[in-house]
Amino acid sequence: MNNYDDQDKKTKKNYFAMFVSTAAKAIAFGAAVGFVFGFSVPFASGYLVPKLQSKVDTSQQLSVTTIGDVKADTAVASDEAKPVSMDEASANTVEIIKKVKPSIVCITSVTQSQTWFNQIYNTEGSGSGIMFYKDDSKVYIATNNHVINGASKVSISINDSKELIPASLVGKDANADLAVISVNIADITAAGINNIQLATFGNSDELNVGESVIAIGNALGNGNTATEGIISALPKEVTIQGRKLSVVQTDAAINPGNSGGALVNSKGQVIGINTAKIALETVEGIGYSITSNFAKPIIEQLMNSSDTPALGVYVSTVTQEVAQKYGLPQAGVLIDQVIPGGSAEKAGLQAGDVVTSYNGTPMFDADQLISAVKASKVNENASITIVRSGQTKNVSVKLYKSAGSSF
Repeated sequence: MNNYDDQDKKTKKNYFAMFVSTAAKAIAFGAAVGFVFGFSVPFASGYLVPKLQSKVDTSQQLSVTTIGDVKADTAVASDEAKPVSMDEASANTVEIIKKVKPSIVCITSVTQSQTWFNQIYNTEGSGSGIMFYKDDSKVYIATNNHVINGASKVSISINDSKELIPASLVGKDANADLAVISVNIADITAAGINNIQLATFGNSDELNVGESVIAIGNALGNGNTATEGIISALPKEVTIQGRKLSVVQTDAAINPGNSGGALVNSKGQVIGINTAKIALETVEGIGYSITSNFAKPIIEQLMNSSDTPALGVYVSTVTQEVAQKYGLPQAGVLIDQVIPGGSAEKAGLQAGDVVTSYNGTPMFDADQLISAVKASKVNENASITIVRSGQTKNVSVKLYKSAGSSF
């Protein structure tokens, strides 16, 4: 028993020593931490915190100052704001378009055709025209012949109005691809248009390659639009659909519907009547405009030559493909439709007849026949050779005056 007591006393003694040692270490560690903490807190409070606070305040101050400056600048800019002015060239372009656009009309044509089964159908086309003259009752419009040729009905709209105003033919020249139509001023007024603005023609001989030009017209039949470009080549003679025309070349976009519209110089003068573009995948930016100096005398002649004869038919050139398909002569002019009451109907000509000669001269295409009739005189008897159902016949046709509404 005594041995166990002695051992117990030794163990208790060892535990006590360990406790004292651990407590002493804890006290020492606490004192060290307390010392460090006691020193660090005053140091941080007295030195580091003010410094850090100073930096934070400075950063916030800079941020606020920066934002404040932006606001101040914005306020100043707002107070002193003025509309940003466009450059002189752009401003001039805008003024030209504003000046000329009201004189350019949108043309809608309805062409009536007949199938081989004698069925009639209508085709609608679009183009442009230039109002250039007016008298007490009418306004006169220059356009391309191909815009209105063969139409049974032609109408115009002004200033992108939806109101269609009926037009009448004054005269046309197929070889020059020019025509003049007219509309009644009373009809224009009835459409709600009270301001009629006329275009001014300029001198195309004064053009230079590189000179800026603007094309204005009824592109794609969607109303008047404007495109800008330059004169790419000075007046030259080109053949377009069998016609030799004096034209200038431009890279201003000319699209279907632009035909008959204006090509305008930097003075707002019409120096060309847009007529065609080269539409090939390998070609970009080549359009043609009939020069104003070429067009003006022809337009004046058309204005003064109302007593012109008319054959009273709608015609088309017989192509090799059509000739083979329908067993027609290889060359000639096909009568697509006979206008009621016209010269051809009174002489007994019919749709489907092929005109092979006029007054002894062989006819190879529609434009040639149109020019031959135009060169004739009113009330003259013309000798026309036709092929009908494989049989050749000679027909004498008395040429009556062209009706004002016949295109």
